[in-house]
Amino acid sequence: MPIRILHVVDSWAVGGLQRGLANLIERMNPSLFEHVICAMRPIDPVNAQPLPAGPVRLISLSRREARSLVQAPALTRKVREVKPDIVHTRNWGTFEALWSAIRVGGCARVHSEHGVDWDSAEKESWRRILCRRLAFQMADRVISVSQQLKDVHTHRTGFPATRIEVIHNGVDSVQFRPDPEERELVRREFGIADHEFCIGCVANLIPVKDHLTLFRAVDRFAEYAGPWRLLVVGAGPELPKLTAFVDRRPVWKDRVLFLGRSSSVSQVLNALDVHVLPSLTEGINNSLLEAMATGLPVVATAAGGTPEVVIDGESGLLFPVGNDARLAEQLLLLQKNSEWRSRLGESALSRVRSEFSIQSMVRKYELLYQSVLAPAITPQEALNRV
Repeated sequence: MPIRILHVVDSWAVGGLQRGLANLIERMNPSLFEHVICAMRPIDPVNAQPLPAGPVRLISLSRREARSLVQAPALTRKVREVKPDIVHTRNWGTFEALWSAIRVGGCARVHSEHGVDWDSAEKESWRRILCRRLAFQMADRVISVSQQLKDVHTHRTGFPATRIEVIHNGVDSVQFRPDPEERELVRREFGIADHEFCIGCVANLIPVKDHLTLFRAVDRFAEYAGPWRLLVVGAGPELPKLTAFVDRRPVWKDRVLFLGRSSSVSQVLNALDVHVLPSLTEGINNSLLEAMATGLPVVATAAGGTPEVVIDGESGLLFPVGNDARLAEQLLLLQKNSEWRSRLGESALSRVRSEFSIQSMVRKYELLYQSVLAPAITPQEALNRV
């Protein structure tokens, strides 16, 4: 019988965590594992992450259950219905499912941390810290996607570092790879000339991604730069603010393209000369890995787990959070030096293939799920930990 895993997430909207989970499920051995994804919020068909291929189904709490201050009763019903071998919760908002798993019994518990909210990057409320500590205590295994995130949570919660394992996100280097023919086709489609320096950013348009720092940097860059274009892939509440920024600069009208959500990210990446990630904080960003796997030089904030991916000056460039002047300077240097861009891109490609392969990530999770069942602790033992 395959191992049945109940993956509990805050929502099933398009996002890095959801895409990472879909990538994982699609590549796990279907003869050994089956999957149920449970979203804590109702599914919005318009903004939903596409379901991965394979033995998987999607369920969610109802609107009434999602609005409740306590979701444990609804989650307990879901656990009873699904009868999982493992309940895997992700990030602090899902921790009640661990309590439900303990109450139902008969299943192991895994909890993983994938990043921090932008408003809690520096400081977190004591209530959230307590909830996270309880989640760690109730889990048989605790995972972090970066060493930096592990250090943050061990420091804040006092949870033993020896009980948190780091599993980095991985990138599919078959789907995301350099493709000169694709580059030519996409640039022709968007009317981007060979001599135009094309900057790109692939990220949801939400405050934590801090697109305005990129736009301010481009504003500085444009004063001294040769021909340039900017492609923005993503959707979200920051769009009106960004379009207003562009509208105030008439000369930008034909230089900036907002592409919205795209199912052709791998093709768009090939059209770029540089990929920028200006986030306020990150775990291990999937779009960053995808850009590097495409052989692009990347410029990103030295925030969260990003310095574990990008070696500054070797496999990309880092800049301080919010420092649009430094970012503008880096973009100018990259535009003027195509050989340097090529070296950075080649080093980025080599790094993700050796250190952040999706095959390695999948294998580590498969081993984790198999090992956590041998044996799972009893409900009473879990309660004693708390």
